[in-house]
Amino acid sequence: MITTQNLVRRYGDFTAVNNVSFTAEPGRVTGFLGPNGAGKSTTMRVLTGLTPATSGTATVLGKPFKELVNPGRHVGVLLDASAQHNGRTGREVLMISAKTMGLPAKRVDHMMDVVGLTQKEGKRRLGNYSWVCASALVWPTH
Repeated sequence: MITTQNLVRRYGDFTAVNNVSFTAEPGRVTGFLGPNGAGKSTTMRVLTGLTPATSGTATVLGKPFKELVNPGRHVGVLLDASAQHNGRTGREVLMISAKTMGLPAKRVDHMMDVVGLTQKEGKRRLGNYSWVCASALVWPTH
């Protein structure tokens, strides 16, 4: 489970995230929708420990992200699509992640099913995907 409670992130006088609270249940896809500058990526950066919160809390499975052992086994996050090579397919990127985290290849097919990505769509090159918002996905370890 991913939870934020009264999450705030300020940069000087600018408030990037203002009092955000939500719970993302295990096995569900949770997306953030909003215009540029709404705080979607900043919330994800705080959640994954890349940026400290000004106040409030963000936890994954009841712990701060940095306290998770092998956190990629619990949360997949892509904050910047340019971090991936556009020539790779969606499935290839997921396979690389699975291998890095010690997960079996069958998990890739399972997670593609969970998010409704067909095998045909998984063969598309990343440059052909639409990257409109930061997202998080709970990857159950069972």
